[in-house]
Amino acid sequence: MSLDSHLSRFLTVPGAIAAAFLDPQGAPVAEVGNTEAIEVLAAFQSVWLGDLARAASRAGLPEVDELLIDFEERRVLAAVVVEGYFLLVVLERDGLAAQARALLPEIREQLVAEFA
Repeated sequence: MSLDSHLSRFLTVPGAIAAAFLDPQGAPVAEVGNTEAIEVLAAFQSVWLGDLARAASRAGLPEVDELLIDFEERRVLAAVVVEGYFLLVVLERDGLAAQARALLPEIREQLVAEFA
């Protein structure tokens, strides 16, 4: 199964617009859906996850595994896949982020197996 096929499962979630598997620089390794929704966010997701990881470390907390950010018109779910590689799922503001989160463990495992 291709990386796009795994990511496409996120598009079955009500309100999902796009999903991407990103490298450490935020460049898409694979992406599905409305890629315009990914473009700007992809470049910054590694920055905000990196900043949060450093803050968590200073506070004695475990590493950040995933992050859900609610914007005025969109929701963004970012999750670590493997060191430096991330998943990004963009949903409409009323999208069902909980359903996207429920898919994360299985899709993360599949991407690791496919990408390795």
